[in-house]
Amino acid sequence: MGLQREHAASLLHAPEAKRLLNACAADAAAARAEFLWAPPAALHKPLAGLLEDPRDLPILFLYLNVLLSTAPAVAALFWGFPAATRPLPHLLGATYLVANYVAYLGRFMLSLHYSQHRRLFKRGLWPLNLLAPVLLAPLFGVPSGMYHIHHCLMHHCGNNQAGLDGSSTERYQRDSLLAFLRYWLRFALGGWLETPLRCLRYRRWRLLLASVACEAAYFGLMVAAWRANPRAALWVLLVPYAVTSLALMFGNWSQHVFVDPQQPGNPYRLTYNCAGVGDNARSYNDGYHVLHHLNSQLHWSELPAQFAATLEQHAAHDALCFVGISFFEIGAAVMAGKYAFLLRHLSRYSTRLAAMDDAQLTALLKSRLAPFKGC
Repeated sequence: MGLQREHAASLLHAPEAKRLLNACAADAAAARAEFLWAPPAALHKPLAGLLEDPRDLPILFLYLNVLLSTAPAVAALFWGFPAATRPLPHLLGATYLVANYVAYLGRFMLSLHYSQHRRLFKRGLWPLNLLAPVLLAPLFGVPSGMYHIHHCLMHHCGNNQAGLDGSSTERYQRDSLLAFLRYWLRFALGGWLETPLRCLRYRRWRLLLASVACEAAYFGLMVAAWRANPRAALWVLLVPYAVTSLALMFGNWSQHVFVDPQQPGNPYRLTYNCAGVGDNARSYNDGYHVLHHLNSQLHWSELPAQFAATLEQHAAHDALCFVGISFFEIGAAVMAGKYAFLLRHLSRYSTRLAAMDDAQLTALLKSRLAPFKGC
């Protein structure tokens, strides 16, 4: 996965570009860790035959993990502790939540993410494509059916632009904890209205009906669960919504924390890449976020190779690339003002970045944190 063009030297700083490409090669070669355990090998071929793309077996394995562990645990919490005679101990509910989230939250959200961008099961098996977004998603704090509408249709179509994307970071000072809390609360409390209203604004009538129906179904599920077993509903559905909305919004905030005010609609400048980090093996190479915004249909397994093939284009657009740290680490470092930490991991892979000293690079990063006027 070396540099493939001789003329790349005009844009690429060879030593640092080689380091970045080595990190990219490590991501490509890493063993997949999106699931905790795989079914017996004899089942792999039949399971792959159910899928649009056999490369998506890790997604199916993760869903099977959840079905075989989380789903029975939820049933035990609701029906093993009748509300009237044997209330669920809050400590047990909290233990379930922590164990489920440590094991699965990140893995499930990224599995859901990529299975919504590209259909998982073959067209003739279309009901199975509803399993994760409708039935499993609420167990991880995601309203039934709403992820596709909010993320795939609003966030990616709006491309982080404040007028189009309700989860845009453009209007916020992105190194401010208070600004982030406002951003999260806007999503957690206001998203119920904002998503349907955006469908209405752009006259997406089918999406409007779908969003209203999904929200009504989710609230109906909440009411029914609360009536059946309030304590189980609290730990299985209500607390997860608060925790997951916070995690999702901090993730999106971190991915879009550095936005160039001069070119906010440029995918190379509204996000950045993270290479050579363990999270990529657990998140379907989600660190290559520039590429994902350039083409959200590109298969996750192709992202490292595509990055290597387009490194010169990244340099031409001054795309930021970090090595060895994840989005969450970068978001936390920005909040804490840890620019020395960020610079240690920022790849100076282009001749322009290589020519800048630490003070200039810090100024560049800070320039991409300010809110946009008029948003």
